[in-house]
Amino acid sequence: NKSKRVTAGKFSGIRKPGVAGTFYPANRADIVRLMETALERERERIDAHAPATAIAGGVVPHAGIQYCGRHAVHFFELLRRSGQQHDTVVIAHPNHHGIGPPISVDGHACWESPLGEVEVDTVLSDALDLPVSATAQEGEHSAEVMLPWLQHFLPAGFKIVSVNMLIQDPGTAMQLAEKLYGVAKRLNHRILFLASSDFSHFLSPEEAERRDKAVLDEILRRKLLAAYQAVQRHRVSVCGAGPIMTLMEYARLRDSNYRVRLLRKGHSGEVSFSDRVVSYVSLLMESQ
Repeated sequence: NKSKRVTAGKFSGIRKPGVAGTFYPANRADIVRLMETALERERERIDAHAPATAIAGGVVPHAGIQYCGRHAVHFFELLRRSGQQHDTVVIAHPNHHGIGPPISVDGHACWESPLGEVEVDTVLSDALDLPVSATAQEGEHSAEVMLPWLQHFLPAGFKIVSVNMLIQDPGTAMQLAEKLYGVAKRLNHRILFLASSDFSHFLSPEEAERRDKAVLDEILRRKLLAAYQAVQRHRVSVCGAGPIMTLMEYARLRDSNYRVRLLRKGHSGEVSFSDRVVSYVSLLMESQ
């Protein structure tokens, strides 16, 4: 019942929507309309993708639906078409406000969006043995914006775990991936891993494309350390570099021959013309 959902050991309360009405509409009908419009606009491109095999996770942008919806929808529609069932969706995301521990799981027992409530997998959250911080989620949009997508494209019954990464370096990412892989295996939980990230911020479309390519090429080659070095060398403002590296290592632990597929890339200027854009990339990681 609801009282049990909002109190589970050290996890309690409902995380209320913080960016409804800004990053996405404040009511169900408008959210669904935006997502379905993005799906219709991208349907031909999505139809051209090969069917998804065993999905480990993906990289999905976390901007407003009106800006990145046509990029994000590729991942979520392929996930829906795959029919694969997951017990828990782990959303690893950046920390935009510098609040909270270096890395933490959220302290709520349930999350709410205009599309309803989703329980937190408090068993998995607790087993990760990370600091617990509801404070780190205050005002943070990069996990919250994933919730409506998941609620609309997946059947009900999944739970979520939010992992807030203030510190984003290869060592932290690999340790988190190893911990998550071990815990999921021990608990026999089927995990879908979302790495929430935008790419270059506030550059010309041409410059954003050039810088992003340096990082994206290494991700597609499955070279975790080289991807991080490209971020540093080319000063690429990939805000979720840590989550992406964590996903790469988690996918490798599941299958050393995992595959990375580029589904869609683009930028905010496709929706609202500007010479300073934010770029978006949607990736799928799966077993061969």
